[in-house]
Amino acid sequence: MTRDFKLAANKSRRPTLRDVANLAGVDPSLVSRVVSNDPRSTASAKTASRIMAAVHTLGYKPNLVARGLRISRTSTLGLLLPGLNNPMYNEVVIGAEQRALELGYGVVIGIHTDGAPVNYFTRLLEEGRVDALLIASGVFTDEFMRGIANSGNGPVVMVNRRVKGVKASVIVDDTSAAAMAVEHLVGLGHKHIAGLFGPSTIDTTRRRRMGYQSVMKRHNLKLIDIEMPSWGIKDGQRATTEILMRHPQVTALFASTFLMGVGAIRASVDLGRKVPDSVSVIALHDSEIAEFFDPSISTVRLPSREMGARAVDLAISMIEGGEAQSIMVKSPIDLVARNSAQRP
Repeated sequence: MTRDFKLAANKSRRPTLRDVANLAGVDPSLVSRVVSNDPRSTASAKTASRIMAAVHTLGYKPNLVARGLRISRTSTLGLLLPGLNNPMYNEVVIGAEQRALELGYGVVIGIHTDGAPVNYFTRLLEEGRVDALLIASGVFTDEFMRGIANSGNGPVVMVNRRVKGVKASVIVDDTSAAAMAVEHLVGLGHKHIAGLFGPSTIDTTRRRRMGYQSVMKRHNLKLIDIEMPSWGIKDGQRATTEILMRHPQVTALFASTFLMGVGAIRASVDLGRKVPDSVSVIALHDSEIAEFFDPSISTVRLPSREMGARAVDLAISMIEGGEAQSIMVKSPIDLVARNSAQRP
C-alpha cells in the first residue's frame, strides 16, 4: 500500500520499468519481455495481465531508444511547428538546425495539422525518442503547454511565445518591433492606422498589440484594431475587409504577422483601395519573398534565426542539468522600408 501511494504521489517522474515490476510483483526482465511481446517470455496469461494492468495504472511508456536504460540520450531534439507556410518558422528551423549540428545534435521536425490528436506529440518525450522538445506554435492552449512542460518527461522550451507557469522560453522583442513599424507609418504622416492581430490568449499577440497601442497613444491617435482567431493570410484578408468597411478613413495597416500583411494587401486591392496609393501596409517579420510582391512589402526584421539557435542552447543546457530560463533575444531589429508603405 505504501509503495502504491508513493508512486501515485510522484506523478512528475516518468514511471520506470522497475516501477511496473514492483507493482506487479515480478522481475523487471519479465516486464520487459511482456511489454515488448518477446516470444521468449515465460509469463502466464494471468501474470501478463497483471503486468499490463500495472503498465496502465502507472501510465508507463516504454523508452524505445534507451533499450533497458543502457543509452540515456538520443542526441536528438524535437521541434514542433504549426506548419511551414509562415516564413518566420523557416528562419527558426534554420537557426535551430544549424546550432544543433554545431553541438552534435539532430533535429526532428513535427507539424501539427488541424484535427491531429495533440497528445501524439507528447510521445516524443514520453518514449524517449528525443531528449528535449522545442515548441514554436500558437495553436496549442496555455493549459496544454503547461501540461507538456511540467510532465517531468524531459525539457520543454517555448519558442516565440511565453506561457504562464512555464519558465523555459525564448522570444524576440515583439513589442519594440511593433512599435517600430507603427512609428514608421506615423512618420510617413498617417493619422488613421489600424492594427491586425491574432488571438489575445497568446502572449505574443499581447506583446505586439502593446507596441502598436503605445505608439498610437503617444501620438494621441485613435486605436483601431481587430483580433482574429489566427495569424494567416485569410485572417489578414478578413480583418482588412472588416476594418476598411467599418473605418474607410484608415490609410495605413499594421499587420502583426507577415502572412496577415499578404492578406491585407489582397483585401485592400479587392476593395478598390490600391496599395500603397490608398492604403499603406507594413508587417512584422521579414522574408526574402517580400521583395517579389507587387508592391514589395515593408517589414520589420526580427532575429528569428537567432531565436531558434538560442532555443537549442537552452534545451541542451537543461538536458545537461542547467536551469530553465526565460530569454529575450536582444539582437537589433531592423526596419525594411519597401514599396507597400508611403505618405498618404
